[in-house]
Amino acid sequence: MFVHVRRGKCRAVVDFRHIECGAGSLLTIRPGQVHRFGPGSRWDANLLLFRPELLQASRGEERLQMPELIDALPGHLRLDRSTSRFLANTLARLEQECALEARQPLLNWLLQSELATLVMRLHIFHTEQQPPAGASADAPERFRLFKRLLDAKVHQWHHVSRYAHAMGCSERTLTRICSAVAGVGAKAFIASRLALEAKRLLVHTEMPISAIARQLGFDEATNFTKFFRSIEGCTPGEFRRRFDVSL
Repeated sequence: MFVHVRRGKCRAVVDFRHIECGAGSLLTIRPGQVHRFGPGSRWDANLLLFRPELLQASRGEERLQMPELIDALPGHLRLDRSTSRFLANTLARLEQECALEARQPLLNWLLQSELATLVMRLHIFHTEQQPPAGASADAPERFRLFKRLLDAKVHQWHHVSRYAHAMGCSERTLTRICSAVAGVGAKAFIASRLALEAKRLLVHTEMPISAIARQLGFDEATNFTKFFRSIEGCTPGEFRRRFDVSL
């Protein structure tokens, strides 16, 4: 989902991270992320919600797929006037095209083309603002593979070695890739992602802490509590009681 703030100011909370948004802000919210918007100064935004299937490339030989380009976008971008205007115009065209009376395959192709052009433009803008530094040419792509593995296996794999083996590289190489792209080592990145999953379950479900521990791959609830405290500075129960999205 893309949320493009056109005017005014607001505060968003995405996966427990507070983001101050203003005119030109673009939020990229991915499947599974919890989010909420708070009051602002009479703010207005456009929202584009689409299913992942729409992003599948039409030609299997294409090396750079649309999902990979979206994965590379940060959660919050501040667009310049040119890119913001391009985004607004594209959203207007998409709205018009969704109302067309056309055969579904043709309409899907048209919408996919518009969306692919938009994603490419946003990707170009982002890479121009954040030129890669100190990383090998394939580090971003390998990091995206690591993230996809982590999303799929975070409940089962807690150690760097499992991911390194699945990617066909050494633990040192994976740590180097993660440090270059994300600014933290692979071990810390895995722990942060596991803690995020725990927070989602604590706040947005009524599951007992012991059940959450089992779902996240911990043999004992005490081990889960020890891990959570080391990351968040409080127990899971304290986090659940204290958390309140103060917008």
